[in-house]
Amino acid sequence: MKNDEARVQVNQALQRLGMLVSRKDPSVLAEFAPDADVLLVGSERGEVVEGPGGLRDFFQRVFRAPANVGWEWKKVRISCSDDVAWLFAEGEVVVVADARPQRRPYRLTGVLQRHGKRWLWRHFHGSEPS
Repeated sequence: MKNDEARVQVNQALQRLGMLVSRKDPSVLAEFAPDADVLLVGSERGEVVEGPGGLRDFFQRVFRAPANVGWEWKKVRISCSDDVAWLFAEGEVVVVADARPQRRPYRLTGVLQRHGKRWLWRHFHGSEPS
């Protein structure tokens, strides 16, 4: 697979992740590698989760909250080598509560690995810069 095609697919995985999170769709779990060492580091205290069980518990907690969360990316940089891709995205986290969106700066680094025809997240690290 050519790097340009891989970058397009990884960007699609990034957009799909945001869509599923904003819709509170439990199928978001299928966007992550099913391995015990998959890691998600969020921007809030205590948001460090490992493995499929940790991801399931994390997303259940996030989805129970009254607010919806999503991202709008202004800059996305993706690099690939064979079946591994890494990215940096910078934009805003959009939190919608009581029909009022609140926006804050957000940065994301991630590592994805190709599994068949899909790119799955192995590492997600989000932060809200001050």
